Amino acid sequence: MKRLCEWCLRWIAGSAFIYAAAMKILVPCELAMDIYHYEIAPAALINIGAILLPYVELILGGCLIFGIAPRGAALGISLILGFFIIILSINMIRGVDFECGCFGKAETDLCNRIALEIQRQHPEMDRITFVRVRTGCDVIRDIILIACSTLALVMMQRRLRTP
Repeated sequence: MKRLCEWCLRWIAGSAFIYAAAMKILVPCELAMDIYHYEIAPAALINIGAILLPYVELILGGCLIFGIAPRGAALGISLILGFFIIILSINMIRGVDFECGCFGKAETDLCNRIALEIQRQHPEMDRITFVRVRTGCDVIRDIILIACSTLALVMMQRRLRTP
């Protein structure tokens, strides 16, 4: 049962990273614009980040799912998600209007659809509040994914330590 739970956690985090990578690989110029709108990366690193990040995510997600250095993959995913949580939170507090870019276009992003539904129910919501709701949802999603990868890592550590 523990191995099944570990596998499910690895699959959730790994497949989310593979899906996110695929969405970014298809349109690197959109990812570059998303990185630019975060307003924290030096201009010289934006294009390099937009090209390399999706492939790093793809490799980490695949390694986690297929059990190729799964502890390293889980740690790498946790570190990347931790970084994203920090920069999303900073921009949410600052009220910066930007698209996360994590899972493709805004029209297909679940967090954007949730924020749009809340806005539909509360038409008085201003743009900054909408952005904070959408970004808050992104942060919550990333916390859930980091919990999955961290729990999988802990479960792997315990399993590998027991004789």
